[in-house]
Amino acid sequence: MSRTAFPRALMATAVLFGLVSTGFASIALVKAPHSFPSHQAVMAKSHAANRSATARSDHVALLIANSNYPDADGPLPEVAAGADLLANVLHSHGFLVDVVRDATHAGITEAVDRLKAEARPGSVVLVYFGGFGVQSRGQNYLIPVDAKIWEERDVRRDGVSVEETLSELSTSGARKRIAIVDASRRNPYERRFREYSHGLAPIGEGGNSIVIASTSPEQVAEDAGTLPNRFVNGLAAKISPSSLPVEEIIARAAASSGDRREQEHSGAPVASNVNS
Repeated sequence: MSRTAFPRALMATAVLFGLVSTGFASIALVKAPHSFPSHQAVMAKSHAANRSATARSDHVALLIANSNYPDADGPLPEVAAGADLLANVLHSHGFLVDVVRDATHAGITEAVDRLKAEARPGSVVLVYFGGFGVQSRGQNYLIPVDAKIWEERDVRRDGVSVEETLSELSTSGARKRIAIVDASRRNPYERRFREYSHGLAPIGEGGNSIVIASTSPEQVAEDAGTLPNRFVNGLAAKISPSSLPVEEIIARAAASSGDRREQEHSGAPVASNVNS
């Protein structure tokens, strides 16, 4: 998907923290220090007590939470906490949830394939991208933990395109596709690039997709590595108590963030996050 102005590229700001709960699988992709076997995976403990009898096969979610990067100055605890809380909240609203932690490129590909296999015509499909994100040539890439990035073209080789992932999910016949992008952080590779644009590019969305992100396009969150995760916590606070469908809540949050951006460009005062 090409880089466009802001059409209806809906992006936001909010936060979260909590306990992980899973639907069809909860998977932790583990790695030895600086060593990333492509298919070494460990099943996380199941949380049978949290499994709801109301889980719906037509509401599926994949949460990719990359918190530990060898090239980063430190871990991103807010990503792990955000994914845990979001998994719990989505599960309580009937989603089947797959949580993938510290994912390699192969691990993300396999998880997306699982999600496509679970999606059904008329379903709601949600993907959370948490970690470091980098834009290149107008596309946004979530960086796997085994990426070897020394120049910008390596981003396109080793990264996982957010736009292409959403496009792939469109073939499932899903009624609604949702992307929650928690990846607008100052990435650890920028010092290696001669030229680099901070933040993510605007993410275009089709008629049946919703995109909500932690910052406006071309901006970065300066609180990487700290708790709480204000972006996800604020979003979860809207979802948890509501009886509305999750897709409607997120659509409203994304729309309100788009309105705030319009105010921002017109010089009017703007609220700072989804909780406002």
